[in-house]
Amino acid sequence: MAAWEDGKFKFHFDYEIEAHGEKVKEFVLREPNGADVISVGNPVQFDPISDPPRVLVDDKRMAAMISRLADVPPSSVAKLKPKDLISLGWHLTPFFMPV
Repeated sequence: MAAWEDGKFKFHFDYEIEAHGEKVKEFVLREPNGADVISVGNPVQFDPISDPPRVLVDDKRMAAMISRLADVPPSSVAKLKPKDLISLGWHLTPFFMPV
């Protein structure tokens, strides 16, 4: 599994999509910051009271967050296969969870 390194995360996929008029097979995401949450909203809801505790991902907000963090248009994120979109969301989820 890939890891965050120097505040960046490279996510490779096995197909090409278009982003900014170029064909790409990976997104390079930066770590989110407060401005991203203010703009997009928190894409993760954590319910620690449930048994077991629940983590819910808001798919629309997560897609918007991926778009911002990878600096690609939302239309490029929409072209990801569902497994890649969901995997990317899970890689980002820890940033939006309480400590």
